[in-house]
Amino acid sequence: MIDARGLACPQPVLLMKAELEKTAEGVVSITVDNKGSSINVKNFCEANGCTVTVTELADGCFRIDAAKGYDCDVAEKKAVSDTVVFVTGECIGSEEPELGKMLMKGFLANLKNVENLPKTVIFVNNSVRLVTLNLEVAETVKELEDKGVEILACGACLNYFNLVDELKVGSVTDGHTVANKLFNAGKVVRL
Repeated sequence: MIDARGLACPQPVLLMKAELEKTAEGVVSITVDNKGSSINVKNFCEANGCTVTVTELADGCFRIDAAKGYDCDVAEKKAVSDTVVFVTGECIGSEEPELGKMLMKGFLANLKNVENLPKTVIFVNNSVRLVTLNLEVAETVKELEDKGVEILACGACLNYFNLVDELKVGSVTDGHTVANKLFNAGKVVRL
């Protein structure tokens, strides 16, 4: 049993990754102290072919049990060669925030019309508000997801802004996954 209480993202995922790498077949368990970390670890384990159960404990912590091996299907790992859009704020530019928000909304709305859709769009820092509190933008981003674009929102950022339960589109991710997506992308567009 891994005790990851009090550890910041992406440490719980990295601890689980290290333990799963040492395990050919079996159940690996970890305890975390926030919902965002529980979602990050669950998503990581499922993406790597594990069968996962999450249990909320009486003290507000979460235990994640990941079964590896047995009859579990192992997800095929492929190098990402497509574009990743890395959204780091609610607006494009910093001189005129209201204009910047309009530009961001317009960019995301037009993204679904480009010839080559990005493989992934990642929201970090205060841009997580775009897929939580901003219902109009979240609806636009949902159209991208419906076209097959992977939508990810930083779990640590959602936790920081207390928005984990407000996510309207996409899934919660962790720093380890974000780094892998960025470094394995054919091209990264940062906004």
